[in-house]
Amino acid sequence: MFRITVATSDTNLAAGLIAALEGVAAVIRSTPDTGPLLELCGKVKLDLVLLDADPVDGFGTGLAEAMRALTAADPDAPIIVLGDEGDARSVLRAIRAGAADVIDRRAQGEALSEQLGRHLTGAPRGDAIGSGALTLVMSGQPGGEGLFAVNLAVLRAKAAGGGLLIDGALPSSEAGAALNVPLNYTIRDAVQDLPRLDRTLLSSALGRHAPSGLHILPLAVAGEEVHDIAPDAIASMLLVLRALFGEVILNVGGIRHPGLLTEFVRAAGRIYLVAPQRFTAVKACRDLLVQIGPSAQVLDRITLVVEDHAPGITLTEEQMREALGLRRSVRLPAARVELINALNAGRPLVLEQPRAAYSRALEKLAAEGAPTLAPVARPTPRGSGLFGRLRTS
Repeated sequence: MFRITVATSDTNLAAGLIAALEGVAAVIRSTPDTGPLLELCGKVKLDLVLLDADPVDGFGTGLAEAMRALTAADPDAPIIVLGDEGDARSVLRAIRAGAADVIDRRAQGEALSEQLGRHLTGAPRGDAIGSGALTLVMSGQPGGEGLFAVNLAVLRAKAAGGGLLIDGALPSSEAGAALNVPLNYTIRDAVQDLPRLDRTLLSSALGRHAPSGLHILPLAVAGEEVHDIAPDAIASMLLVLRALFGEVILNVGGIRHPGLLTEFVRAAGRIYLVAPQRFTAVKACRDLLVQIGPSAQVLDRITLVVEDHAPGITLTEEQMREALGLRRSVRLPAARVELINALNAGRPLVLEQPRAAYSRALEKLAAEGAPTLAPVARPTPRGSGLFGRLRTS
């Protein structure tokens, strides 16, 4: 998906662009101010930069200065002015200042899509990693990974001075209860606010865990229906949020749209697949990986997290990792009682009991850089054993 920013204060203009480019490009709205626009362009590799020339809603007389600043910062920045195509003098000034084209700001629908499409043809696609880092948490059997995601996000945000947790748990998020933070703004709200989504709006709307600086955006908070939220809108929203936060941790939770999941795993720099030591959990994880169909490069970014690990269970960490074709796994010690007590108290375990075995293991995981990969072992047929059962089920 292409990435476009439009610098305007006209929400109707931004909404029209989002509608015209639905499924083609993610539109990131920026304020018509050179400073924030330069900052955004420094974070996100954009396919097009659109500048509103309207003197009331756009840059007005500062348009030429903005283009010169953008061109100086990035000579290859593709700049298009949204203005009056019929004003020959204004068009000439824009072209001389460095604009690649001038498009009528009143254009809508197919006409607007076609005009912008000509400039997107042959444009370099945005890289998979994007702007802010994306960390993905998922599970074959949604539900068990929620508190792992919360505690991981708290540690990452505290170390970085802030961050965002997107909680896709259904029927409702427990992140608010786990952090004692009221959650009233959801993914549905963010999608509806996409034309005007910026850091100022989010700072006032999102729940925030003060001790760590973590912001939280849930998919649902009261079991409301979410099936009507368009996948393309969620993908665009995620792209905007990654431009606004240094790191986004996404707990996939109940999101099971194949296209979205594939997009998530392609974009994520870190991926954690959470499972307990149970055959049914391994099978569900295997089915999830089959559905996503990740490449070998993506598989190398996936870490199997064996939660509630107990040495006495005969299904070992190594067997689970090999059955899933993964090269990286970690064990988290059993801490069900401690995690539930921390949830009920509204304080994350990693901050409430930093010396607990679970907290130390998770802190080590959160601080890791590139993972050390183990060689992939080929599953050996074992009749009615784990590998044989996975093949026949």
